[in-house]
Amino acid sequence: MAGKKMDRDSIKVPWRRAGVFIVLLAAVFAFLVVSLELGGHAPGLTHIDPGNVGLVVDNYRGRVEPSLMTAGTHIQGVTETVYEIPTQLQTIILDQDNAIQVNTSSNMLRVDVSVQYQYDPTKIDDLYNSYQDQFENQDNFQSVYIKPDIKSAINVAIGDMDTATALTTAGKQQAQAAALATLNAKWASQGLQFTAVSIRGIDQDQATKDILNGLLQKQQEIDNAQLGLQQQMIDNQTAISTAEADARINHLEASSLTDLYVDDALLSQTHQVYMDSNQIMGALKAK
Repeated sequence: MAGKKMDRDSIKVPWRRAGVFIVLLAAVFAFLVVSLELGGHAPGLTHIDPGNVGLVVDNYRGRVEPSLMTAGTHIQGVTETVYEIPTQLQTIILDQDNAIQVNTSSNMLRVDVSVQYQYDPTKIDDLYNSYQDQFENQDNFQSVYIKPDIKSAINVAIGDMDTATALTTAGKQQAQAAALATLNAKWASQGLQFTAVSIRGIDQDQATKDILNGLLQKQQEIDNAQLGLQQQMIDNQTAISTAEADARINHLEASSLTDLYVDDALLSQTHQVYMDSNQIMGALKAK
């Protein structure tokens, strides 16, 4: 009986060891899956593309390795996770459906913006330590941190302006400079340098467009009425000037008549009366 029991125990030990090995293997597999899901590289040979660096996280010691992997092929340890971080110039474009909505003192504006920024390689480990898994996924990092800050900076820069100023070239340049300064004030010390903010276009909301179109139409009607009134005044003045000129001409013509012409004109109105001599003498005697 004792021999049989020992045989059973000797059989259980290898199975226990196999079970432990399977659990460890499953744990390593799960770790690799999670690591790859978060954007990391698989252990073994790992390649870093040009313009990027590899941020190495030692999961066993729970720390970020001080040295970054440069562009090229490297050996990655089993307990290491490598996150590929871009160091070349990055561009974020916010337009169309993603355009920034700016609420000014008078109306709403839709602002199309492009922004460029770049990481400082010497501070990438600090960014990771500050933002952890949020920084591992760069698309997520942009959505959660960078894009909201860009929208906020543009809102502050343009929101303080009146719409007429914001639509001018000078107004856009002023807003660009203000937004760039705001972004670098927050991020430059953390290792993210913004190099350019460009306002590509500003559009007004439809309600404001309708109001402005109505105002422009009313203004056009007022302008047309004023032009019509001015034309009528010109026509009236022309008629008065014409009548005055005719009167002056008539006066000059009348004053230029000679005495002879006047006498002749008067004589032409005299009626001649024929009387015989007896009638004439009778008339004189009567007087």
